[in-house]
Amino acid sequence: MKCPYCGDEMIRGYLMSSRDITFAVDNPIKAFRIKKSDDLELSKGSEGIPHCEAYRCSSCKKILIDYENR
Repeated sequence: MKCPYCGDEMIRGYLMSSRDITFAVDNPIKAFRIKKSDDLELSKGSEGIPHCEAYRCSSCKKILIDYENR
């Protein structure tokens, strides 16, 4: 995949976490947060470590996530 910012080739990999990976619009200021209806769950299923596919650009230091196939 080509980086949409600089055009260099991106490296395919995974974002991993010991907990679910969620995109939220509010600032996580507390250690415990209740999920909201507009949160976007990015991590895949219950098979091992929560993860989502991502692409990293080594040149411009960006990470892209395509959440269509999560």
